[in-house]
Amino acid sequence: MRRILPLLSAIAVALAAVVSPVAAAKQTTTVLPPERPYPAVLDAPIEYEGMTTCDPVARPGAMMLRQLLLDTYGKAVIGITRACDQDSISEHKEGRAVDWMVDFRNPAEKAEAQAFVDWVTAPGPDGTPAANARRLGIMYIGWGDEMWRAYDPARGWTELKGCYSLQGSGNDTFCHRDHVHFSMTWDGAAGRTSYWDGTPVLDTACPVTRASGSARTLQPSAAFVPVKPVRVFDSRSKGKNGCYLQQRRWSGDDRSTPITVVGKKGVPKTGVQAVAVRVTAYASNAPGWLSGSGAPGANGPRLVSLGMEGASAATAIVPVSDTGRIWLATVAGHARVAVDVLGYFARSSSAAAGAKTGTWRPVPSNVVATTDLPASGAAEVRLPDAPKGLTGAVLTLNTTGTAAGHVRVTPPGSTTKADAVDVVKGTRSATVFAASSDGRVTLTNTAAAPTRVSLTLGGWITAPQEGAGRLKPASVDLGTVKAGKAQTLTGKVPAGAKAVLLAVTTKGAKKAGGVTIWGAGQQPSARSVDVRAKRSSTDLVLVTVGEDRALKLAGDAPKATVSLRMVGVIRAS
Repeated sequence: MRRILPLLSAIAVALAAVVSPVAAAKQTTTVLPPERPYPAVLDAPIEYEGMTTCDPVARPGAMMLRQLLLDTYGKAVIGITRACDQDSISEHKEGRAVDWMVDFRNPAEKAEAQAFVDWVTAPGPDGTPAANARRLGIMYIGWGDEMWRAYDPARGWTELKGCYSLQGSGNDTFCHRDHVHFSMTWDGAAGRTSYWDGTPVLDTACPVTRASGSARTLQPSAAFVPVKPVRVFDSRSKGKNGCYLQQRRWSGDDRSTPITVVGKKGVPKTGVQAVAVRVTAYASNAPGWLSGSGAPGANGPRLVSLGMEGASAATAIVPVSDTGRIWLATVAGHARVAVDVLGYFARSSSAAAGAKTGTWRPVPSNVVATTDLPASGAAEVRLPDAPKGLTGAVLTLNTTGTAAGHVRVTPPGSTTKADAVDVVKGTRSATVFAASSDGRVTLTNTAAAPTRVSLTLGGWITAPQEGAGRLKPASVDLGTVKAGKAQTLTGKVPAGAKAVLLAVTTKGAKKAGGVTIWGAGQQPSARSVDVRAKRSSTDLVLVTVGEDRALKLAGDAPKATVSLRMVGVIRAS
């Protein structure tokens, strides 16, 4: 409840008896936004989601709230974004805060603002507190010296930063007397809440599970063992409506999710140092990324770049804790997540490492097969020149389709729920480590229309042999370059390297496209990584290098950027 000073209340009662007809008319003409059908089930309760990134682009839901205010109350100055170099923590820097410039000291403007604020914070027809705040995704409000929190509505209106005693006009902006401030949740910022289309947001955050574990260091002697993809986690299947991985709510908060990755089909319970995983994020509501590590917290490297809405996926290598777990966390907003294990790194003293497997034999990248998959159908592909002692292949898939779906990659005669690469209208790419003992793999299309798939071979996983070596982990930033210009990077690859494993992140402008990265040999005819319009994309690329150890890039999205981080080096044994 907003503060009520007895003296001012008495004055207000006295003035009510002598208020002018003009003032009375102004009060009675105060309007409210249009009522829209109230959903049978209201949006999930609001949780606090503080600023964690800086990307000051006005989000769709913030623009929709701005337009609602303009349509309801007429012309006004309404701001959304704030520059990153301004010294403050604010959701404006993420494009999800709205400042409606109205004057608390002006009776007419105050009446309109107060009418809207009261409408936002009022109970719904079923008695649910602050129903319209949930329907709009409004997280908190600052107005007239006070603050109200949708994530704690029972607290009511409380003093904002000592503003009751800061009544000079010089503090009007700080104390929100010259504007109403609305900070939105990421669901609200995405414009996906029920006020707009009647569809409530019902999913909730995955339970916070405290699990122990200390990160291990991936050793260069570790043997890599590809497996048939096995799904070890899918938040979409948790609870009635699924759950999502949520960002930390404040400094020191830990919302990372522990995932057990050992003791699964093909993955032993002991002796595992790291896993290769394909991580897919569905229905993310914020631009950001998923991080992964072998210990609790959100301090691991970027695994998957996220956009607002849509799906994103990437292959990554994540150290496994001494308790057999990895931890995933999202840096902003939330996303539903599925995790598929593609293989594991066995420590040198384990039985798996002692077996004749686990070395990498890189080859110059080249498109080795193109096949047309029927709708909801499958096809077997034989990779040429498969070496003896084969256990797997490093493949980059490019899909071209017309209907949404996925392509899955398995050894012949087997099936999986693990999705390797999206199928969309246009082209989409993905790098996977595919298990195979003879060069054959089965591609399965889940889309309801035919899909063309091209396969680029980057290397083999084999028994120890000439020209093959172990993967030595690395973490070296190679810089950021433009995606649309053919260029060569030198002086980045260490001496003696035959190939490098790169984590590549593209950040698109308006135009989607792709980037091809290679070293030795000719430029492949297929892309290595996607450039997605107005969002980032991340994946691994295995690049075989020549004697000059140069990395070459070419792309077709001129305004996009490409950031490269070296995560592994292969030297021939």
